[in-house]
Amino acid sequence: MKMLIRKITAPSLALSLVFALCVISFGSHAAPALRQRRTVTLLLINGRVFTADANNSVAEAVAIDGARIVAVGSSREIQLRFSGARIVDLRGRLVTPGFNDAHIHFAGGGLALMRVDLTEARSLEEAKQRVAARARELTPGTWIRGRGWDHTLWGGAWPTRKDLDEVAPNHPVLLQRVDGHVSWANSLALQKAGITRDAKAPEGGEILRDASGEPTGILKETAAGLVERVVPPTTRAEQQEAIIRALAEAKRYGITSIQDNSGYETTKLYRELMREGKLTVRVAEWQNFDDSVEELKRQRTEFASFKDDPLRLRLTALKGYVDGTLGSRTAAMLAPFSDDSTNSGIPRRSPEELTRMIIERAQAGLQIALHAIGDRANRMALDGFEAALKQHPVRIDLSNVTDRSQVGVSSPRHRIEHAQVVAPSDFARFRTLGVIASMQPAHAISDKRWAEDRLGEYRVLGAYAWHAMQSHGVRVPFGTDWPVEPINPYLGLYAAVTRQSTEGDPAGGWWPQERLSIADAIRCYTAESAYASFEEKEKGHIAAGMLADLVVHSRDLLTIKAEEILQTEAAITIFNGQVIHERDATPSRAARRLRPSMNKREPPAQL
Repeated sequence: MKMLIRKITAPSLALSLVFALCVISFGSHAAPALRQRRTVTLLLINGRVFTADANNSVAEAVAIDGARIVAVGSSREIQLRFSGARIVDLRGRLVTPGFNDAHIHFAGGGLALMRVDLTEARSLEEAKQRVAARARELTPGTWIRGRGWDHTLWGGAWPTRKDLDEVAPNHPVLLQRVDGHVSWANSLALQKAGITRDAKAPEGGEILRDASGEPTGILKETAAGLVERVVPPTTRAEQQEAIIRALAEAKRYGITSIQDNSGYETTKLYRELMREGKLTVRVAEWQNFDDSVEELKRQRTEFASFKDDPLRLRLTALKGYVDGTLGSRTAAMLAPFSDDSTNSGIPRRSPEELTRMIIERAQAGLQIALHAIGDRANRMALDGFEAALKQHPVRIDLSNVTDRSQVGVSSPRHRIEHAQVVAPSDFARFRTLGVIASMQPAHAISDKRWAEDRLGEYRVLGAYAWHAMQSHGVRVPFGTDWPVEPINPYLGLYAAVTRQSTEGDPAGGWWPQERLSIADAIRCYTAESAYASFEEKEKGHIAAGMLADLVVHSRDLLTIKAEEILQTEAAITIFNGQVIHERDATPSRAARRLRPSMNKREPPAQL
């Protein structure tokens, strides 16, 4: 028995000695480290963290304290340094910066959710049925508003007032086309607006007429304002409800910042929501380019008096319009449309007037964002920016800049919104002038059905050309243009990397040389968007010191097949360091609707 005890005891003593030495070593190094671990509000561990920096770095974990990121690194490193009030085990899921929608009509998108929805109406009859259903819900005389119709899905012929008279004769009706640049009115609405055969369209607009000279009910561009001015204004309660609905959509899709074209007055509603703790996006609001410089300055002085947190609510650009859209053939073109030799589109104003206004506002130190679709409209905008630059020079030589991150650092960062069709010689001008090309990739896959017919085989090469823009060293932020396109940024990512319809056509992509890598597409929705609103030092990539606006994706966008991007959702949305959305196990209706057909004949494009 004693021998047995000695046999056991000797090794035990040896183990005890080793243990004691380990305790001494651990106590002198690891224990203090553990005792000194900083407690933070949120830890994300065991994931794939795409930082969206210039090197496309990927980490594993993020430590967040309050509204800021405090560290990014490996899971082991982060857990050694920090303890979290809440710890989220990502289990390999992808994290990126929160989406920053660089071009959105946020309040308008919310209102569209409350009105007659004509998107995806595949025929005129289907559109009429939706209007008829709303007419049955309302008392006679009540206005019916709606948007989203697309006559190119119905064979290309414009609808008429008589079509609406059949289903809503006792209600004035005004319906915006999907692009928002053409309106469709019934006879009662035209009557209330005083639009008769003798009515004249305002500058930059057109009233379509039939063979006898009577208005058909189609009002292009500024002509729609003739009816808009007699429509009862949206009430404050309706505006609030619209924004609340829009906020719910944004958090569901991982959108944490918006660059918004809702107008200065909307900032008052955002401010109320912010003070109530309900504003769950960062808002960079745009003012109206058409307002006088005096009025713009008055608004900025008033806005400054509220002392809002500029990281939550701020004024940035002035939004103006140079032309219309391709779908309605109101985009301003250098040559007539290939499918309409008598039509070169509708510029909103003369080149001389546009340049004068640009110079005046640029000299006041204001960033300008101009809607330009056609190649003529883009050239008009660039000419105006160049004239302003000559009168108010920027002290930086952009022609020799090789680091894209430095392009336009000292420039006013003027922007062209959409930049859909650009003449070959004008791509380089964007870079030379430091002009940002703010683009919306979903437009390419919704327009491709008819774009080549409109533009011809030569001009289409300069259309929706985000890769060409980047190749010229141009900054390219992405947005959705909601409600013109769905608010879903995953649709935009899919469009950018495939240039295919959601059914996967055409095989290999439409003008596939313009496809982007998924990493570049994500950066366009994050880092590039932050640059466009002068906020690249606060958000747009994941690093210590940056704002904690993140999205955890249900699928790894960096590795999945292209078609699976459409099935991806925001599993977790983090805004200002707080989890504001967690997805349940059931895919959203929008995600199900966007899933591609599984009977495609060709494999997906390689990314």
